[in-house]
Amino acid sequence: MKTPLAALSALAAATLALTGCGSTQSSSSSTASAGSSSSASAAGTQASSGKIQVFAAASLNNAGADLEKAYEAANPGVDITFVYEGSAKLVTQIEQGATPDMLITADTKNMDKAKKLNEFSNSETNVLVTNKLVLVTAEGNPGKINSLDDLKTTEGVVAVCKEDVPCGTLAHEELKKHDITLKNATTESKVTDVATKVTTGNADAGFIYTTDLAAAKKKGVNLGSVELTDVERNEYPAALSKTGSSSETAKKFNEWLSSDEAQKILAKYDFESPQAN
Repeated sequence: MKTPLAALSALAAATLALTGCGSTQSSSSSTASAGSSSSASAAGTQASSGKIQVFAAASLNNAGADLEKAYEAANPGVDITFVYEGSAKLVTQIEQGATPDMLITADTKNMDKAKKLNEFSNSETNVLVTNKLVLVTAEGNPGKINSLDDLKTTEGVVAVCKEDVPCGTLAHEELKKHDITLKNATTESKVTDVATKVTTGNADAGFIYTTDLAAAKKKGVNLGSVELTDVERNEYPAALSKTGSSSETAKKFNEWLSSDEAQKILAKYDFESPQAN
């Protein structure tokens, strides 16, 4: 038979044991909670990391480099690759099986072509920026081109984009509107090639965008320019492909391109927000 003292000791031991079990259970719950929180945090990090391939109009090449740098700096797990080409060529590459996460063209015509393809058939588009065609002349204006009408008589080399490229579509429409037939033209596959021809002096004049003119001036090349007052600004629509639409990383980047931060970067290169027009 237990003495009262022994019974009291047994009761104290039992109470201590129960308290110990309760503490262990609480500690396990905290660990599980911390584990869940850690997993959630890791998942969040994972969702904002990954690779993105963007097919972009050649005229975005200067601004695109800054966009890529800014976004990757703020999102260390993200790796963006821009592929720059004439809009028509980008659509052709998609027709031939290329699967970028995103497409940005320099006009709605080529985006409409892309949306007829399976990879972009259900894509929503949003206009990121607008741009404006301009006639530029080489440093020193060797061709003596001071107006659009001067193209009717000049013997100088005039560089123009191919007609299926946005800058070429606009340029050829402008030439036709003013009944101008170029005597000595060179045709290029993308606007950056036209800009290179003029900035290097291999063409006396050329049709490029105001953004390309701004980029040339940033590099210290003093091109002349003739404003084309009757040419409308062209829109740059962007769309996610089926591949991009299934990627949280691509979707977040697409959203960021319309942010104030991204629009400020684009504005540095003379692109305008669609809301400004």
